[in-house]
Amino acid sequence: MKKVFKIIGFLMSVVLLSYMAAGCAQLPLRPVDTQTAGETTGVQPVDPSLEQTEPPVTTAPPETTPVTQPPETTAPAPAQTVEVTGGGNIDLSPGGEPAPGAAATYAPSALMYHLILEQPYTELTNLFVRPSEFEDHLQKLCAADCMFLFADEYAMTEKRSIILTFDDGYEDNYTQMFPILKKYGAKATVFMITSKINAPGYLTEDMIREMAASGLVRFESHTHTHPSLTSLSAEDLAWQFAESGRILSSLTGRAPRAICYPGGTVNDFVIREAAKCYSFGYTTHNSPDTSSCDPLALSRVRVSRGMSGGAVLSRLGWG
Repeated sequence: MKKVFKIIGFLMSVVLLSYMAAGCAQLPLRPVDTQTAGETTGVQPVDPSLEQTEPPVTTAPPETTPVTQPPETTAPAPAQTVEVTGGGNIDLSPGGEPAPGAAATYAPSALMYHLILEQPYTELTNLFVRPSEFEDHLQKLCAADCMFLFADEYAMTEKRSIILTFDDGYEDNYTQMFPILKKYGAKATVFMITSKINAPGYLTEDMIREMAASGLVRFESHTHTHPSLTSLSAEDLAWQFAESGRILSSLTGRAPRAICYPGGTVNDFVIREAAKCYSFGYTTHNSPDTSSCDPLALSRVRVSRGMSGGAVLSRLGWG
């Protein structure tokens, strides 16, 4: 019996040891290093609420596109009329053929006006010659026994001669200048921007017809839209000249033979192209002496607000 109990006890011990070995295999192993995983790697744990499901989108800065400014108005409104002395290499040669039967003593001088008004309506006050001043100019010129010529009548004369020119064709040329002109029987030339006919502040078709019919005013070209001619191609120049001529011819019955270069901008190329349409060209070069000028690059004397008739004669060198 004792031998049996020993055998049973031995078997129970074997079973108990097997059970304890299997249970110990399921126990979790403790890391040797007691630091947390974050501390071991040096990487801080990430808060899942802050994680992004997609990488951030990088938006490239928009490309800078040059801003194109609208083109400037080629035909300035009355408030924006500015004359700029043009550049270019102008070939000056003897000009002006003597008038038939004349002694050919004097080269005409040209006077450059814009507006005849008592009150200026822009900051360019020098352009606004008072009506009383303009009348004084005509009085002094008539007293000097000078001849009045149109712009397309430029020629050497037997006595002093003057060409009165008005740029752009403002309305006051009819309401203020024309009555004074008729009073003294003087001639004047209006260089008309034909695209501005009937526009506010400019001459109307009826005004132009009446002035032209009087025999005291001739209308010559200031081009159609008043562009800077030195920036145009031959084709564009030809169109400006042709369109201006077409309109003026239809209103006055005569084609323009003279041109005033818009803004005074002119060079050899422009002069060569103008010579295909005109016999005479007027610049903004401020001088009374036209004796050495090319007929297509004639100078003029600027007339400003505040100038008396005596001052005009002095500018002309007539004393």
